[in-house]
Amino acid sequence: MRYLTRALLGTIVAVAMPGAVSALPTDILGNSPLLHMSDADKKLQYDAVMEVLRSSDARAVREWKNDKTGFTGRVEAQGDMTSSEGLQCRRLQLRTQVRGLQSQFAFPFCKDPKGQWFIASGMKFSDDAAPR
Repeated sequence: MRYLTRALLGTIVAVAMPGAVSALPTDILGNSPLLHMSDADKKLQYDAVMEVLRSSDARAVREWKNDKTGFTGRVEAQGDMTSSEGLQCRRLQLRTQVRGLQSQFAFPFCKDPKGQWFIASGMKFSDDAAPR
């Protein structure tokens, strides 16, 4: 679970601020709900992500809520795809909210030959690889 959370945060930072990190204020992520999530919030989000990834529905949706911290979230599958390496993949959109703060990101996830899901940052997919 820690690996997924760290990978999500690392990917979020990389996607949101490519090449411009040094020019931004140091507190740019200070208002992101992701930085304030408790371990219980992270577990609820992780469980929702895994449920959506394991679903047979390519448009599955799972919402989660932690009444103790006020965090809420939604994980929504945006369809299945195939990586250029032939792996089964699914794009997810993750939304997180707390006390008026909101974050929303989309990530491609792929399943490796051992059946483990991972964030497929930088991979090419059949729809991306097709001539335009």
